[in-house]
Amino acid sequence: MKKSMKYILAIVAAISLSISALPNTSVSAKSLSELQKERNNLAQQTKDAKSKLAEAQKKQENVMSEIQAMDAVVNAAQREVDEAQADLDDVNQRLEESKQAYEEATQKREQQFETLSGRMQYFYENSDLSYLEIVLTSENFGDMIRRVQYMDDIMSYDNTMLDELTKTQEEISKRTEEIREEREQSEYLLSVAEDKRNELNGILEEKQALYNSYVQDEAKYNEIVASNEKASEEAQALINKLLAEQAAAEAKARANNSASTQSTYVYTGGTLNWPVPSRAASSSSLSSGYVSRSRPIGSGTEFHTGYDIPASYGSAVVAAEAGTVIYAGWMNGYGNTVMISHGSGLVTLYGHNSSLTVSKGDTVSRGQQIAKIGSTGNSTGNHCHFEVRVNGAHTNPAPYLGVGNIAS
Repeated sequence: MKKSMKYILAIVAAISLSISALPNTSVSAKSLSELQKERNNLAQQTKDAKSKLAEAQKKQENVMSEIQAMDAVVNAAQREVDEAQADLDDVNQRLEESKQAYEEATQKREQQFETLSGRMQYFYENSDLSYLEIVLTSENFGDMIRRVQYMDDIMSYDNTMLDELTKTQEEISKRTEEIREEREQSEYLLSVAEDKRNELNGILEEKQALYNSYVQDEAKYNEIVASNEKASEEAQALINKLLAEQAAAEAKARANNSASTQSTYVYTGGTLNWPVPSRAASSSSLSSGYVSRSRPIGSGTEFHTGYDIPASYGSAVVAAEAGTVIYAGWMNGYGNTVMISHGSGLVTLYGHNSSLTVSKGDTVSRGQQIAKIGSTGNSTGNHCHFEVRVNGAHTNPAPYLGVGNIAS
């Protein structure tokens, strides 16, 4: 169910075997253990950083969706401002036109008033002469009446025109005042629209700042991941160097026939014990075999490096063969894990346990309980992930367990 731990397992297995075979070797087991612990810590930190990175990226997506939605709201608010401004511009234009019309009407009224006043003054000052001239110059009585009527009509016309101009002036004044009130309303509506737009712009700026902070978080976690991966590579290089030295010492010891000092149980071949006694030793008991498959967690494909044997939580997990426990603890991806060295480069691995009942360095017998079934690490259900490794490389468990592989 998990990605391969080929190199880590090979390292641990090689370290255990070589140390037991070469008690006087110059390579420090503590140094290797510390390096491996450092790599495990870096791997956990990297996992945490990747989790936070994914969280920051998800937050970016959410905030960007909010920003896009806010953009639409701000654009709508800006349209309201533009419409309110257009209304105000129209009102101002009509107000200016009304003022101009009022000035023109006032000017015409004043001109008409001056005309009427001039005529009235003329007739007043020359009324006797004017009427005498009318009488003396009239051809007859009817002509005189017509001339007098003409003068009265002129005066009446002037008065009528003056009244009409005064009325027009009053109407324009009234309309101008109404437009001024309309302008006040338009100015108020524009102010409200601008306040709304400014408030939304403020919210948009805050969300943009939040988005930028998540972008910075993403960069920070990417940097942490890259830094940890580099440090892990450096630790692996040191481990490889120490292993090379240990391999050379082991070869020298074998050449000197010193391998007889090895105390670890040597596996001599044959069928290993079934590791989950609560389930039958059968292919039908497997939920996943030693195959390439789709990842149960995440996307893509992976090669599944062992057998998955489902069982109820807390069920016993037993040693497939006698040997020495070379690893008992948390291993990234595998969760609570036990690895047992059976000699001759053969190691079995038991992953995803809820708890462990043995410790590193313990000598165990075939069928002895070493852990309890669980679903720790990268797991989708309670089961035992069982692997067989030879010289660190995973291999098909079928010929070792006597249980056939399955295709899924």
